Amino acid sequence: MKMTRSTDYAIRVLIFAASHPNRLVQIQEVATHYDISKNHLMKIVHSLSKFGLIISVQGRNGGFKLAKSPETITLGEIVHLFEEVSYLENVTVPNKNGSLQNTRQAFDQAFMSFTDALQAYTLQDLIAPAPTMND
Repeated sequence: MKMTRSTDYAIRVLIFAASHPNRLVQIQEVATHYDISKNHLMKIVHSLSKFGLIISVQGRNGGFKLAKSPETITLGEIVHLFEEVSYLENVTVPNKNGSLQNTRQAFDQAFMSFTDALQAYTLQDLIAPAPTMND
């Protein structure tokens, strides 16, 4: 499955905010750090705020921060919010046993399995230092 840029950028915005928990982060910082268009990031930050993952503060000294602790935000949640599932035409096709299987149901199930697997990983997992060989 190929992830959209929006999902990629949303994850990066959240990682950056989680890495700076004691202050408001500005969109320009994230844009500079990841070399991403500020205009595109503004849309992502707006969506993340609307979804309740960040708190956005307007004004001269404004910015954004996580609305929840990084241990409670899962990759599955982020992907589910930003990815749209594109279905094949809703047709039934014979499966190996000769019975008919609904393609839309198959893709629904596959997408849910994908996002369910990502539920095991939190934002904290992405910002935590990698274990060393001595750990």
